[in-house]
Amino acid sequence: AVVSTQSGHYGRADSSRRALSHNGSRIASSKYKYTPSDTESSLLNKLFNDQVEIFGSIQFTKLSILTGIIKIGLKAFLESVRLRTFGKFGLQQVQVDVYYLREYLWRFVEEERLLNFLLEEVISSAVDRCIDPVTMEPSVIMLLCEPS
Repeated sequence: AVVSTQSGHYGRADSSRRALSHNGSRIASSKYKYTPSDTESSLLNKLFNDQVEIFGSIQFTKLSILTGIIKIGLKAFLESVRLRTFGKFGLQQVQVDVYYLREYLWRFVEEERLLNFLLEEVISSAVDRCIDPVTMEPSVIMLLCEPS
């Protein structure tokens, strides 16, 4: 509380001075400690991971051109996933789609690491945007994508 003294200066009442800790901060108790959530931790990890250059320069070769087209397509897929909300079955459909893309696109890109990174981002975003995130077992996904 702010009180007026005899000299006309305003200062804190004694009770509020006692509430301050020895370092002058009221936030010294442990209940105010900040710990990042899982979402914030994953965002920080993404921030400091290698950034993928989507619209970079390409060479005039078949592989380089296909890599550029695939990067743009996967980035569009990622952005469309980020703009939607998924149910359990929607997430599982994204898992099947990503598995299929991983199985068939790797031969058309220069770096398989790049393909895996973008596809993992799609799965991660779908899980984050899912109301009931129940993922499908990998063995079931493999059976669904197996050629008949």
